[in-house]
Amino acid sequence: MEQLLTGKKRLPGFSEEWKILPFKKIAQLTKGSQLNRLDCVSNGIFPVINGGITPSGYTNEANRAAGTITISEGGNSCGYVDYQREKFWCGGHCYSVERPTLFIDFLYQTLKFLQPKIMRLRVGSGLPNIQKKALETLPLYHPIATNEQKAIAAVLTTADEEIAAIESDLSRLRQEKKALMQQLLTGKRRVKVD
Repeated sequence: MEQLLTGKKRLPGFSEEWKILPFKKIAQLTKGSQLNRLDCVSNGIFPVINGGITPSGYTNEANRAAGTITISEGGNSCGYVDYQREKFWCGGHCYSVERPTLFIDFLYQTLKFLQPKIMRLRVGSGLPNIQKKALETLPLYHPIATNEQKAIAAVLTTADEEIAAIESDLSRLRQEKKALMQQLLTGKRRVKVD
């Protein structure tokens, strides 16, 4: 990821130059609108993406389109980068990345790679947050050619999918082990010794 997203390693067939631009030259950051907790419903259609890693609730209205990158603006997980594949409600402690000039999947992979650096932009101690101005000046290194952006994003997305599949298998195997341990250690299942 580091080699591909910094241009240290190039995919075959690409040799065009890369450039560095501040975030604000690549996309517009828009802060969401705070939704009253009373407006959240348990059976809502759209997730409310706010300052956390998981949705803070659900609603029947969306204020952002599917295929939008979000960056958590406030709270303990401020700086968390995510990609919303469905319509959603962007809350008051969340930035949405609007009108990107880079291929969206490449931009997401770049921001996810820079997530630790983004998290270090946080200020404040009680309720930490990331200032829009600090995020807008974040330098983003990228290939000029859209085809190279797409190729890099495809390689990294495939790796993400493989990791997710392996993590799912690992989780399943842990559950199987837990169930087997419970049966073996309570005597419900006995081991046959030859």
